[in-house]
Amino acid sequence: DYIVTEYIRTTHSIRAREVIAKYWAGEIVYQDTDLTEDLATICFSHNESYTYLLQMETFRVCGQDEYLCIPFVATVLRLADIIDFDPKRTPSVLFSHLAVKNPVSLSEWKKHQSINAWTISPRKLLFSAQCEHPAIEATILAFCNQIDEELRNGTVILSNLSDEGMDIDVEVYKISLPPQVDRRKIQAKKDIISGKPIYRYHDTKFSLSKKQIIDLLMGTKLYGKPGVALRELLQNSIDACLLRQKLSELWGIEYTPKVKVSLYTKNNVDYLRVSDNGVGMNQHIIDNYYTNVGCSYYSSREFSELMVSFKSSFTPISRFGIGILSCFMVCDSMEVTTRRIRERFECDEALHISIEGYESLFVISDSNKKEPGTDTILTLRPVHPWDRMNEEEFMQCIKGIVPNPAVQIEIETNKGSELYSSDYFDDLDLKPLLDYSWNNIKNIRKIDIDLICEEYGFKGKGCIGILIKNGLPAEEIEILSKDVEIDGEIYTLSSNIKYKTNCITETSTSISVDEDGEIDTNTSWSERFKSKASLSIHGIEVPYNLFPDYSNRMSKAVLKIPFPFSFRLDIGVNSDLNLNSARDQIIYDEKWLTFEENLYRIICRRLKDTLSSSDWKILNEIIQKNNTDTFSRVANSFE
Repeated sequence: DYIVTEYIRTTHSIRAREVIAKYWAGEIVYQDTDLTEDLATICFSHNESYTYLLQMETFRVCGQDEYLCIPFVATVLRLADIIDFDPKRTPSVLFSHLAVKNPVSLSEWKKHQSINAWTISPRKLLFSAQCEHPAIEATILAFCNQIDEELRNGTVILSNLSDEGMDIDVEVYKISLPPQVDRRKIQAKKDIISGKPIYRYHDTKFSLSKKQIIDLLMGTKLYGKPGVALRELLQNSIDACLLRQKLSELWGIEYTPKVKVSLYTKNNVDYLRVSDNGVGMNQHIIDNYYTNVGCSYYSSREFSELMVSFKSSFTPISRFGIGILSCFMVCDSMEVTTRRIRERFECDEALHISIEGYESLFVISDSNKKEPGTDTILTLRPVHPWDRMNEEEFMQCIKGIVPNPAVQIEIETNKGSELYSSDYFDDLDLKPLLDYSWNNIKNIRKIDIDLICEEYGFKGKGCIGILIKNGLPAEEIEILSKDVEIDGEIYTLSSNIKYKTNCITETSTSISVDEDGEIDTNTSWSERFKSKASLSIHGIEVPYNLFPDYSNRMSKAVLKIPFPFSFRLDIGVNSDLNLNSARDQIIYDEKWLTFEENLYRIICRRLKDTLSSSDWKILNEIIQKNNTDTFSRVANSFE
C-alpha cells in the first residue's frame, strides 16, 4: 500500500496532464478562450520545483481587460494543498519519516489527528497539536519545515510577477504570505495529574559521525558475534564507574563502584539488564555522544578538557562510540534509565529513554531514579546467545568476558547471585591453557613465572618449556637412535625433540612394510608444548590468538618466541593496545611494538632470575642461534 501510495503521489501530476489532454481537450473554455492547456500546465507544475513556475507564461488574455495569471493560480494551489494539514489528511511525509516499529507507537501515529486547531491569515500560520508520541511531533515539525519552504518559494514567485508590458496591476496578485509556520502550540500532551508533558521532545535519534564511521569501516570489520552486546554494555558501565571514581577522588568523597548484570525471565520473555552507579548521562551526553554513532565521549575534546581541568588522566575501555548498536544484534527494543552526577553533591534530572530500534526516535521522559548511574534493560529476542545457558554457565560467561574486573561485579540470575572482583583473576591458573602436550616429559623443564610489572601495567602468570640435557639447557635432544638391519639393509629409527618458534617439535623416523613387501622409511613430526595465551585489556577479554595461526595469518601483531610459552595476562594502567571496533583483532602499530618488547623483557628478566648464570648464558646462546628478531635482541641485552 505504501509503495502504491508513493507511486501515485509522485506521478499524479503527469497523469493529470495526460488525462486532461486525452479527455478534456477543448472542454476548459472561458468565453472564447481555450484554457485546457493552461490547466494541464498548472496541474503538472504541482510536483515540479518552484523554479518551473518562474518560467511559465505570466498572463493569458481571456477577454477585454480580463486576464489569467497562471503562476498565481499554481502558487495558490500549491500552498492550499500543503497547508491543508489536519486530521482529514495523511501527508506522505509522516509515512516516510516514521521509523517506530512498536505497535503501540504505530497506533499513536495513526491518531495523528493531533492537529486540533489552526489559524491562517496573511500574517500568521499557526497549527496547534497535542502529541502523544515524539515521533508524531517530529513528523509534524518536519512537515512544517516543508510548509516554510513552500511559503518562501511562493513569496519569490509572486514578487517576480511582471505585467509583461500589458499595463496590468500586478500588485493585486502579490498577496502577503506568512514568513513561516508558528510552531509554539505543537507540543506534547500533558499529564492531567502532574501537569507535566508526558515526554520530553528532543530531535534525538542515532546519527553518524561520518569521518569516524568511514575510518572504522575502511580499516576494520564491525561486530560479527551477537554475544559482544553484553561485553559492550559491561565496558560502558565499567568506564562510567571508573570515571566517577576518579572524580570522587578529586572531590574528596567516598565512592564504591558497582556493576550488576542480571538475566531473568518475565512472562516468558528473557531480559538482560546491566546496571551501574557510575557518572550516568544527561540530555547533552545523549544528544552528542550516546546517539551520535562513531563519536565517543571518551575520545572527545570535552572529555580531554575535563581531565586537564582536574589535572588527571583516565584510560577508558570504550573508544569507538558504536558499542550501543551491538545491542540490537540480540534485541529489538531497550529501556535506559540514567542520571548524571554533575558536581560534588549535584546531579542532573533523571531520564528514562525508550529505544525501539537503531533507526527509531528516542522516547525520553522523566524518571524517578534517585542515585547517579545507568540501568539498561534489553528485551531479548526468543533466540539469543544466552538462552540455552544454565545459571553457572552464564556466570562463567561473564567472568570470561571480564576476567579481571576493575570494579566489583554482581551476577544475578533467577536462582541467585554472586559477587566477584579482581581477586578472581589472581586465582586463575594456567591449566586451561596447557593441553595434553604439556604433560611432564623427562627432558623438558617447565618454569612458572609471574608477569606482574607495575611499570608496564602487566598482571598475570606464565609457563615456559626449556629443553634440558644432562642438567643443562640444550638446543636439541636425541631421544632414540637405533640402527635396524632388514634383509641386509640398515635402517635408522630415531626420535628427537628441538625448539621451534613458539613450541617444541618432536620428529620421529620409522619404517613400514607395504603390500608388496617393500620397506619404506617415514618421518613424522608433531608439536609439543605449543604456546597459548589468554589476553585481557583493562580487565576485558580480547578473543585474539597472540601466536600465529589461521585466524591471524595476515596480521603482524603476533608473538614469536624461540621456545614454548603459555600465559594469562591483563594489560592495565601504563600500557595499552589498539584494537579494531569488534575488539577481536590487535592493530599492528607503535603500541603493539612497545607491548611486544616489554613482554619479552619480562620473560627474559624472569628466566635470568630463575636460572643460574651459566644456564642463562647457555640458553641465551641458543636464543641467539635461533634468531627470532625482537626476542633475540631483547635477550641479548640481558647478557
